[in-house]
Amino acid sequence: MAQNDKNIIPRPLGRGCHEVTGEGLSDKNVSKAHRKRLVPYCLSNLVSSQKAAFTLAEVLITLGIIGIVAAMTIPTISRNIQHAVLKNQFKKFYSTFWQAVIGIQTKGGRPVQCYYWDGANPYTGKCTPTCDEDEKNQYGNCTVYRCAETGEPIPTDINGKSSECSDFYEELFLKTLKTTKICKDKAYEQGCLPEDFRGVDVVKSEQNPDKEYDPAGIFADSPVKNNYPVFVLADGTYIVGYARYLAGLPIFVVDINGTKGPNKWGYDIFSFSLRGNAQTGINKLNSATYATEKGGKTFQQMLDECFK
Repeated sequence: MAQNDKNIIPRPLGRGCHEVTGEGLSDKNVSKAHRKRLVPYCLSNLVSSQKAAFTLAEVLITLGIIGIVAAMTIPTISRNIQHAVLKNQFKKFYSTFWQAVIGIQTKGGRPVQCYYWDGANPYTGKCTPTCDEDEKNQYGNCTVYRCAETGEPIPTDINGKSSECSDFYEELFLKTLKTTKICKDKAYEQGCLPEDFRGVDVVKSEQNPDKEYDPAGIFADSPVKNNYPVFVLADGTYIVGYARYLAGLPIFVVDINGTKGPNKWGYDIFSFSLRGNAQTGINKLNSATYATEKGGKTFQQMLDECFK
């Protein structure tokens, strides 16, 4: 045996195979015969027979982490997708409705007198609507208005012009928009409203259970379901008019995706009004915030988000 053969340490690599380590491992001090004796060649076993793998505990921990992350992120992703869809539907409704309004005024060749004042109210400083406590109902709403400055009854156009609303509504809903179903009243009973529709008074009562809200107020549950007209468009969108069929003030409620969910104010249900003046006629759609559910947006907020 060569001088340094004692330093050679065989180390198992696999069945019948060894690796030689140690000092002086060279042709000069290790005999060929001894190297062959210590290091038999096994090409099939040069790689260790033991392979790395995850334990069951490691797999379970990894799956648990993935589940937690999914539970935290999927609801957010779902909400974002839903909002993106609703935003596109809102944008489509706004564009369709506004183009119809502009088209009617252009076709008629003059401004339509059916709007709330756009800011320049001619009665400012001359007649401020008010009422005494004994002229309010049990919910604190005035039943009789008069001018605070004179004590006289308020003018019929104190909030805006409505003299041409009837003709305008007929042109808008019966001739211009693609209206496929009309419920002049009893809209809930006739299927123009979804089964889970809730009026302003119901929504506000849910938000503030300690307070009573007028069940006969504007866009309250009972009036909308039983008295207000509802127009259903070809794409399923429905628009609630105020008070009477082809009459009333220029305010509306719209559900931009019809009877589909979530049927919540500020999500797919919005209220808005027509604004304008005698010179321009109707010049904008304006937010009319009667109710907004938690996490929802007003008509104006959605408008700003869609066209910013």
